[in-house]
This record gives sequence, structure tokens and C-alpha cells, in this order.
Amino acid sequence: MSTLEERADFLAQLPVFEALDEDELVALAAICHEYTYDHGAVIAYQRDVANSLYIVRSGRLFAHGVDNRGIVRESRSYFPGDYFGERWLFAPDTHPATVRGAGNGRILIIHGPDFLAFLDQNPRVLNKLAPEIDEQGNVLSGLSLEAWEEATKVRVRADRPTARVNLLPDELVEYSSRRSRWYLLLRTIPPLILLLTIPPLLYIFLIAQFPEGILRWIAIGVPALLAIILFLLLLFNWLDWSNDYFVITNKHLVHREFDLRKFRITVNKIPIEQVQSVQIAKPNILTNLFNIGTARITTAAQAGTVFFDNIDRPARVREVLDRLTQRVRALNAGEVQAAMRQSLEDYFQVEPPLHPVMDEEETDTEIPETAEPNILSRLIQRYKWRTEENGVITYRKHLFVLLEQITMPLGFGLILLLVGWILIRLFQFTLPQLLLPALILFAIDIGWLVWQIEDWRNDTFQVTDRFVIDIDRRPFGFGESRKQAALANIQNVNADQPGLFPTIFNYGNVIIETAGATADITFENVPKPSLIQSDIFRKLDKFRQQQRIREGQERRKEYAVLLDVYKQATEQNRIPPRTPPPELLEEQD
Repeated sequence: MSTLEERADFLAQLPVFEALDEDELVALAAICHEYTYDHGAVIAYQRDVANSLYIVRSGRLFAHGVDNRGIVRESRSYFPGDYFGERWLFAPDTHPATVRGAGNGRILIIHGPDFLAFLDQNPRVLNKLAPEIDEQGNVLSGLSLEAWEEATKVRVRADRPTARVNLLPDELVEYSSRRSRWYLLLRTIPPLILLLTIPPLLYIFLIAQFPEGILRWIAIGVPALLAIILFLLLLFNWLDWSNDYFVITNKHLVHREFDLRKFRITVNKIPIEQVQSVQIAKPNILTNLFNIGTARITTAAQAGTVFFDNIDRPARVREVLDRLTQRVRALNAGEVQAAMRQSLEDYFQVEPPLHPVMDEEETDTEIPETAEPNILSRLIQRYKWRTEENGVITYRKHLFVLLEQITMPLGFGLILLLVGWILIRLFQFTLPQLLLPALILFAIDIGWLVWQIEDWRNDTFQVTDRFVIDIDRRPFGFGESRKQAALANIQNVNADQPGLFPTIFNYGNVIIETAGATADITFENVPKPSLIQSDIFRKLDKFRQQQRIREGQERRKEYAVLLDVYKQATEQNRIPPRTPPPELLEEQD
């Protein structure tokens, strides 16, 4: 048994967490998974996926890494209070060595996604993890230098460019840029020169021609109007430049384009796995001189080619993408290796090397009774634009769509009130005379209003663990149509905010590009389209990870059976030797 307080006290003694306060340590202890292990138990295999921090609580661990020829290249021991894998909390990689238990002991494991969620809930913790370095360059406390380099990418998530593309919880920014400032300068020089020359010269000329009278005001107004137009052009260029972002994360390639001429925002997001090649173009002497160019990124998505155009140091885009694609391939290979091992262990019923330690709080905690929601809460839940229940996320159209739909019945109701007032005031009708027809007409109008509200509520879009669905349901069960696409067929998801009002009030369309005969699906006029885009990618990432595991599951079971049959045959000496024994070769020599 173990308690959170005991675990928090132990974490407080570690140099990496010594700056955290008591509440933060308890919250951190809550996401720690504690296990016991026996002598010789394998804690981690070389080349398996590494995405966790390992902390030795008691006992000893021994790590040894071998090269392709089986020669040990590195080895070390870990004692109580030692830990490894801080960088893996932020940037998953593969284990460089196999780690075994040297005697019985206990180990704490903190998984990367859990730790990133912990940082989101406790944002002050990140600064407390900063490394403290002595004069010789040794880290006294906090994260290691390489782990801190990855940890600082968490800060970038809060910056304006990345905050506007709605990253996933475990998504870290590897590259972020706007178009080059030199590019902005080249666009602003012509209007700036015109602003500084044409209005003053025009003013001098006109004021000399018309020194007095009303024409003098025209001589002042025309240059002033021209100056305002040129200044607005400068402002337009700056706004257009400052709202376009290029972002590369550890999962996606993102291009956010704000077309100020059409007042349209488009967010293209493509998985790193679909990147095929990167070409760098610097077309002239000036671009080479100032190191400005375009990164042409070819992808397997329907978007085809993505351009990071007119950026500083475009070669850095290729460096980042090459590093990320290599990491993705290594992680995929690690997942396959771990899945094959798990299949063999499941088939042969091998006991797991780690045994979970139950918290005392878990054995004593009673499940609290949930209170029944009141009427107001149920109404809010019924008409919310986004709800998530049992793994199904449901979206509704923006409130402006509802306002547009209820404009007619509300207008009709106002007209009825106006007509009734006119009949009573001007034509001497009495209220009892108008009561019956008024009740009938208002009942029709209220029915019309309720129909429109329910029609808006029933037009929904859903994202499940397997499908994206566009549901058009008529009110009160008068018919329904559905259009859906499997997550397996999704190639890309784009967010689009076309026009002034969608840009100001943050609503628009989410375009889901699919492969095969299935037509693309569009979530129209939904709030926060980039958030919905991230929701779909989150579901898509989870689905693809499960799909990779499922695809080879049957084949791996067959391998396990084959190895079992082979083992039985060798134990019974039923397989004849396929090569001469070494003794025979020595006799021939």
C-alpha cells in the first residue's frame, strides 16, 4: 500500500521536483503509477517507445545498450532516488537501452500525456522546472538541459500564432514563423514612399493655386484624403502579414492564412506522417542575400503541396521535418516491436514484469452520488453548441444561424401585435372581439418559432471513435438524413472562416477531405472551426494508433503459434539439423 502524501514526500526529495509546493506535489503524485518488480524483470526494452519518466523508489535497476552486432556500448545502474527519461515527457523517443531489475524494488512511472495535462492545469510548475546550473555547468536541480529545451516548447503553445491553431493536449511546437520581415518591408516601401511624397507635394501645389476661399479647403482635403488612403494601405499590408502563420508541431504541419481582401481565414492542418518531400526555393540574388525563400512541402493529403512562402531560413523547415519524420519512423518501429512482444507474451501467458501498487485512498474511497441536474442545466445542455458524451462529440451550428431562422416568426409576431394595436386604437375593436383570432394566430406563430428552434437544434454534426457524421433531422420525427465518413477514409481536415462576420465572431466551416467514392463532408457555420478541426484530429490520431495495433494483431498471433510449434518440435528433436555441426567442420580442416 502507498499513500499520495508518502509519494509526494518522496517526489519532493528529487532535484527535478524540489521547487514545487505541497499542492503541486500532491497533484503530481496523483498521476504517478507505482509498480513493484522482481529481480531480472525487464522494465523497458531497447528500441521500444519511450514516453515516460522512470523514478526508482527502492531497489536497483541496471541498463545496458547494445549495437547492431550485440556488443554492449553503454551500461549504468540506477539507485533509489535516481530517474531517467525527463525529455521523453515532452518528446517521445525510443529506449536507448534495456533496463532490468537488479533485485526486487519499486518504481514510479509518469506518462508524458499525463504530465502535459498536469502542466496545463498547473501552469506555474513549468518555470519551477527550469534547470539550476553551477559554475562548472552541472545541473543542480530542475530538468536536464536537453529536457528543458523540449519543455520550453510548451510555452510556445500560449503564443498568439500557436494559440490560434488549437493544438492537441500532447502537441508541442517544433517550428513557428511568419513571413519574413524583409518581405513585409518590400511590400510597405512603395506605399510609404508615396505617403511621404505625393500628399505633401500635392498640398504645396494646390495651396499655391487656391490660397483662399472654399477651394483652399479642397486643397487641404484632397492631400489629406490621399494620405489617409495610403496609410490604410500600409495598415492593410501589416495586418495581412501579421495574421499569417506557419507552424510545425510534433504531430502536424499547420498553415493559417488570413486573406484580408476577402476577410477569410483558412487553417490547413496535415499530419506529419503524410509529408513526402521538402524542396527549398530561393529564386533570385536578393532572396539568397537575405536568406529568404519558400519551402515546398509535398504531402499525401488532398491538399497536395503546401507552401511556406517568403520565410526566413527556409532550410530550417526541411531540417525540422526530416528530424520529425525520422522520429515518427522510429516510434512506429518501436510500437510494432512492443506489439509483437505483447502478442507473444499474451499467447504464452507470460506474467507481466511490473505489478501495480494500489493506493490506500483507492481502496477506501466511496463513489459520490451525482445530483440530478436541474431544469436550467438540462436546457443549457440541450442547446449547447458542443457536447461530449460517451466518446461522441456533438456540434450545432452557430447562434447566428438560429437567429436567422427565427427572424420570420418573431417578425410575424411583432406584426400581429402591431395590427392588433391599430385595430383597437383606430377602428374601435374590443379585446374580446380579437381574442379568438389572436389566440389562433399566436399559436401558429409560436408553433412556427418552436419548429425553427428545434430544426436548428436537430441539425447536428458528430465525431465518434469511428465516424464523422452530418445529421439533418426534421423536428418531432418528421424525417432524417445522414451523411457519414469513416475515420479511416479521412485524408485531411481544413478550417475555413469566410467573410467579415465569421472572422469577427469566430465561426465558419470545417471541410473533411475523404478518400475513395465517399464525398467530402462539411460542417457548415459551426463555432470555433479550428477547435473542431483539432477535435477531429485528436480522434483521428487515436483511431490510427489503434488501427496500427489491430492490423498486425492476427498476423502476430500466427507468429506466436508458429514459434510455439517450432519450440515443441525442437524439444522433441523432430527437426533435423540444416547445417553441419561445428565439430565436423573442424575435422575436415
